[in-house]
Amino acid sequence: MNLFTLVSELDELLEIEVVADYCPNGLQVEGRHDIRKVITGVSASQALFRRAIERDADFVLVHHGILWNGTEPPRITGSFRERVKLLLDHDISLAAYHLPLDRHMVLGNAAQLAHRLGLEQLEPFGEHRGISIGVCGVFPEPVPAAELAEAVAAACHREPQLFEGGPHAAASVGIITGAAQREYHQAVAAGLDAYITGEATEWVQEQAAEDGVHYIAAGHAATERFGVVALGRWLEEEHGLDVEFIDIPNPV
Repeated sequence: MNLFTLVSELDELLEIEVVADYCPNGLQVEGRHDIRKVITGVSASQALFRRAIERDADFVLVHHGILWNGTEPPRITGSFRERVKLLLDHDISLAAYHLPLDRHMVLGNAAQLAHRLGLEQLEPFGEHRGISIGVCGVFPEPVPAAELAEAVAAACHREPQLFEGGPHAAASVGIITGAAQREYHQAVAAGLDAYITGEATEWVQEQAAEDGVHYIAAGHAATERFGVVALGRWLEEEHGLDVEFIDIPNPV
């Protein structure tokens, strides 16, 4: 498949134009134009790129890319130079989709996690920069907080931190993956029973207890595996590409 055709389809699918993001979404590094083998991963890194080289990949698709918005263009030095060099030396393209892949109601990180947990009646949730970047939904029957944490652990392949908001079970849940501690307050305002994100911070323990909202932190990287995996399946089904997800474990 042609590189620019592929990227154009992904850009349109994920509606990158409606998102004011912290990074350029879409193609970040141009490599060969004939795409056959695709590697997906959560974050761009030398480790991921080396695995892509070992598998003769043409295209790497990630959630966290190598370019982030700043006041000046980054200098191509140090470890950043080595990342770029690995791609250029092996003619591999890199594309990244950040907030657009968080917010997508079918392929997005939050929506995919919600489906794995059995949440129903999903709606956009969590306003950030004028758009919703997560989802909220309800369980057919309320789920005890400890049981919900176990389900999150099974989905994310790691033990989450659970800060209980009281003895009540969770009927309604909001999910924003990654580092969305501040958006927790929107879960409180919405009257949700539980909130799931990637990271916790110092104030979470007391705030959850006082607000009566269960807070589950399941890992930044762990909660953001789902989008690139789903996008990889979409590429396989729609275009017959050979797609492989590479998991680079990250404790954060």
